[in-house]
Amino acid sequence: MALYGIYGRHEIATCPINNLENAKDVIKLVNTDLSQMLPKYKINKIIGMYHSGLEHTSIWIVDAEDAHLVDEFLLDLGATKLSEFRIVPLKTIEGVAERAKKVHRL
Repeated sequence: MALYGIYGRHEIATCPINNLENAKDVIKLVNTDLSQMLPKYKINKIIGMYHSGLEHTSIWIVDAEDAHLVDEFLLDLGATKLSEFRIVPLKTIEGVAERAKKVHRL
């Protein structure tokens, strides 16, 4: 299991609340059964998809095998039309604590 945070950001003018075409695109995305696409990109699970309206940012958390394939997923999905993205590997806070114990011999 490898967790990735997909951090997205869009401009106020391109926000689906303010832009009719992007509103249609985000509604289409939300109504798409993504489960059929996931195996192609070695994405085991989409853990969550969240948006902060006032910041015009989003975060998706996925369990996937390859960040490059996650990148391809976003491109093929058409999500890159709506936002810019960063794909960042994530660890649980428990994993950080375990690493800290080893480093500091605690």
